[in-house]
Amino acid sequence: MKTLIISSSLSKNSKSLVMCMKVKSILTKMKINVEIFDVKKITLNPYHTNKSSGMEDLANKISEADNYIIAMGVHNYTINDSLKIVLDNCFHNVDGKFFGIICAAGGEKSYLSTIHLSQICMNQWKMIQLPRVLYATHNDFKNNEIISKNIIDWIDKFCEEFCLIGKKLIS
Repeated sequence: MKTLIISSSLSKNSKSLVMCMKVKSILTKMKINVEIFDVKKITLNPYHTNKSSGMEDLANKISEADNYIIAMGVHNYTINDSLKIVLDNCFHNVDGKFFGIICAAGGEKSYLSTIHLSQICMNQWKMIQLPRVLYATHNDFKNNEIISKNIIDWIDKFCEEFCLIGKKLIS
């Protein structure tokens, strides 16, 4: 199973990227082939312009992966603009594939912010979503480290279910 984790946050202190690293560590121990693609390391161009070489590279990685974990920060109760650019420009050959969501938000009342991402992926590409969404707030971190036992347990369960369901869907 080849899994691509897409970190869409452009923040230097991205909490969602911290969770991505933890998920990658666990999935790697579960013998899953997993890679993190950090979107802040490439140039993002809007849909109506040419793709940057980094965007072409990401589009290729997305096409080659069996499934995905999409990480996002919350901006105005929806997905961030960098993630929307990635979805519009780089998501090709993803029809029917499996995905999970990692979300970091400033507060506890943004938990429905992932619904827009779910709708895009499920309606446009008929993708299948892991029902468990990893959702954490700034209170779950200290100095860019996860301090919440609840979130650590949630990450373990997310990885276990992602691996179990993901393997069944590609077999």
